Amino acid sequence: MTRLQKHYLYLLWRNKGFSLLGIMMAVITAYAGIALVATAGWFISAAALAGLTAVTAMAFNYLTPGAIVRGFSMARTAGRYAERLTSHEATFRLISRLRSDIFRFLASRFWVEQPFDRHQTGSRLLQDVQHVESIYLSAISPGVVVVSVSAGYLGVLGYFLPEALMIALPVVGSVVVIMPLLYSRLVIQPQDELHTLRSTQWQTASSLISNFRTLVLHDRMDKATDDLTTQASRADGLEVKAVNRQQWIAFLTQVQLVILIVAVFYLALNAASLQTLEPANAFMLLLLSLGSAEILVTACPVVASLQLGIRALNRLNHVAESEAEYTGEPRELIASKATQSTLQLSDLCYQYPGQPDPVFAHLNKQFKGPGWYWITGPSGSGKSTLMAILAGQLSAQVGHIQVVSADKQFPAVMPQSIGVLRAPLRDNLCLHDDYSDEQLWQALSIVELEQWARNLPQGLDTWLGDGEWQPSGGETKRLGLARILLQDRCIILLDEPSAGMDAALAQRLFTRLVEHWQQKLVIVNTHQTFLMQSDQTEIPMSALITT
Repeated sequence: MTRLQKHYLYLLWRNKGFSLLGIMMAVITAYAGIALVATAGWFISAAALAGLTAVTAMAFNYLTPGAIVRGFSMARTAGRYAERLTSHEATFRLISRLRSDIFRFLASRFWVEQPFDRHQTGSRLLQDVQHVESIYLSAISPGVVVVSVSAGYLGVLGYFLPEALMIALPVVGSVVVIMPLLYSRLVIQPQDELHTLRSTQWQTASSLISNFRTLVLHDRMDKATDDLTTQASRADGLEVKAVNRQQWIAFLTQVQLVILIVAVFYLALNAASLQTLEPANAFMLLLLSLGSAEILVTACPVVASLQLGIRALNRLNHVAESEAEYTGEPRELIASKATQSTLQLSDLCYQYPGQPDPVFAHLNKQFKGPGWYWITGPSGSGKSTLMAILAGQLSAQVGHIQVVSADKQFPAVMPQSIGVLRAPLRDNLCLHDDYSDEQLWQALSIVELEQWARNLPQGLDTWLGDGEWQPSGGETKRLGLARILLQDRCIILLDEPSAGMDAALAQRLFTRLVEHWQQKLVIVNTHQTFLMQSDQTEIPMSALITT
């Protein structure tokens, strides 16, 4: 059993009160619903038979069966409501802890080694998390209900009509055990392959669009489109095959249940004709079989949800466990009463997984503040990799980083890509901290966004992000700078901070930031060396690597 599987069972056990109560309420609801249908069928049949003569109509007890029917109806309604409350409470408690734990495990894998933002990896990751979250609600709870209803149905059938067990036992066994196993083997496995093919097809289509001009120039467009068509045809064929198998298994399941219902009713009528079974009970057994069949038919989806959840846990566990491959030491933060902040890089070596050569090896450098350092160089020279290591987003395989900071905090980091939350402007600036409106307006003023923010419909409370007010690329960059200003750390890391801004605006902003951050250690990764001032230090990446 993998670590995540054990962890899931541990979380389920921690919430066993609500989990067991939810399962019990689900079983009670199913029993009450089936009993309501069966009892109502018996009551109507018995009342109809009693009404054939005046004597039997006068002697028939209408009140007690009516009360029983009402009782089952109330039990079903109350059970359904209680089951929804308890099952969803158990699910939400489980999900809230499970989701945070899963993403904590995954967060130990740094973003470059495990590219979660790619379509194939990100799509599979989110799908796996959803499958894991649905194990309890879509597999465990309904699975217990299916088993309980099967046992209850066979028990009632054995009490009223023992001869029907010869047919009911193999049919129920087939519907609850054999058909789900076939579904798992013939449908779920092709669906996994189909997901992989669709991801490959998406990547091929994306590559074709991105390299359209090159493919045309080198007369490779026909071959690329043929490859994409072949992939699409194969995926479509696999999808049709999976759907056909799913429909055939559902059809066979329904046929078996119909045979069971017809056989039970036939045997019940035969027993009634021989006066070994009351006629009203024959209709009761018919409706009991119909109600039970409605539950038993869900056995295949239950097993499918369970298997998908277990496979998802295995895949997520593989990603989480692979974190042990990285042995780089974490950054060391040294608290200091001194006003001078430093970053000391000692013998750093970093190599991307699967690449033959390291980005850099034996890199040694000390950044001493206050002051500005501009790391320059062409694309691919390792600037962003170094910034990611300084920020703690990557861990070097060899070497050590010592951070001496007067405020006893790690550096504030502005990445190349600034994320805009679907949230108010205020929350996009504050993130997880609290700042006053005065601090927010001051930061916006420094990055020349104050007037822009005041012109928004609700000012600081205007929602940004997808489907809301969307800032431009340059405005997004300045929002990132405003966040760094609010954090007010002693050491600041800026990765391409002026990308998307025009030269005049960038020059004004950085002249203002140099004045504002006079007493800080600022390290900037940039292509735009014209922003540097004469008293600042330029460090070509090539010089660092050869140090």
